[in-house]
Amino acid sequence: MKRVLGIVASPRNLGNSEILAKAAMEATGADNQLELIRLTDLDIRPCKACYACLPKDKPCRIEDDLSFLLEKIWLADAIVLAAPAYSLGPNSRIKAFQDRFLSVENKHEQYGGKACITITTYGVSGWSGYTEAALNLTAKLFNWRLVDSESFLGANPASVLEDPANLKRAQQMGKALFAPGYQRTPRANECPVCWSDILRYDGKNVICPFCGTKGEIGMEGDEVKLKFFPEEDYRWSKAGIQQHLDFLNDKKQEFLAKRSLYKELQNPYRKIGNWLTPEQK
Repeated sequence: MKRVLGIVASPRNLGNSEILAKAAMEATGADNQLELIRLTDLDIRPCKACYACLPKDKPCRIEDDLSFLLEKIWLADAIVLAAPAYSLGPNSRIKAFQDRFLSVENKHEQYGGKACITITTYGVSGWSGYTEAALNLTAKLFNWRLVDSESFLGANPASVLEDPANLKRAQQMGKALFAPGYQRTPRANECPVCWSDILRYDGKNVICPFCGTKGEIGMEGDEVKLKFFPEEDYRWSKAGIQQHLDFLNDKKQEFLAKRSLYKELQNPYRKIGNWLTPEQK
């Protein structure tokens, strides 16, 4: 028996994200234990950028529901991450979760390696935006093994089920979670490392803004093609994670050494303007 955790970032009860997540989870096998967490029900507070969590033996100082979520992730064998597109990006609870990855980066072995699929739903054709890429980024941030991802069109609750192909695709993704040797079909012009179709061009190279993989634009016959050159120490590799941790620890030590200087630089700006807050009810 496997434990499959569905993380749904939608406030809608039985909305499209929840339905497809459940369909994928059910397809993993009749004997599996299926558990669900609705991110909008959790108290996930903003990261304070205090760097207190950088040591492996130090948890995040913020007392909220992140520890509950991380415990359930640690216990899971596979994860189904689902969210709707809001204003061309994922529901904001995804971003709140992403921002707290710093507290687990140095402990990625505890939470990493979980097989994961991501499910994006969006309501208007052409308006999925960067949502799927953001969900895949979440999987990479927490070092999950990304198996497959897909975006599904459907605005009204359960409307994704009006197209039988959507249910079939979700079930295929669920079965893939524990299918040895499953290979997702690559899409044209996407980053081969993190599957992002959001790319930057610096005048010479095409660069994935998520993992840093570089490529070049070329021609194959009459067609423009992108060719990528993945490196072993890309941003979410073990070496890449260590490089980021080394940088953060260096910055923490620099802050401690220059704390007095930084306070002096801040002083001229302490009394500029008036902060506005709502009246207490």
